[in-house]
Amino acid sequence: MDEPDLNKPWCYYVVENQDPAVHGGFVPSLVVEGSPQHWPMLGRGEGAAPWVWGKTLEDAQRVCRHVNEERGISQGEEERIVASSMLQALRQGKVV
Repeated sequence: MDEPDLNKPWCYYVVENQDPAVHGGFVPSLVVEGSPQHWPMLGRGEGAAPWVWGKTLEDAQRVCRHVNEERGISQGEEERIVASSMLQALRQGKVV
């Protein structure tokens, strides 16, 4: 998996179809505008752990919205970034 280009607009997003039992809750992904992929925040390196932002989808989405807003990303901007990523994935024939 490539590294995300953080010079482009990016946000966090909670993918709805993940299984919360895998990591003990819902893990956000980093999504970059126009990139056909997302980067789940699963932790890197020895001793790292996934970023679990909620036991329920609603709780994780609430935390995600708050973190994005703290970064200056509105809900509308988040939706635009995520949509541009999904569109690029569809154009490249990747599963969304």
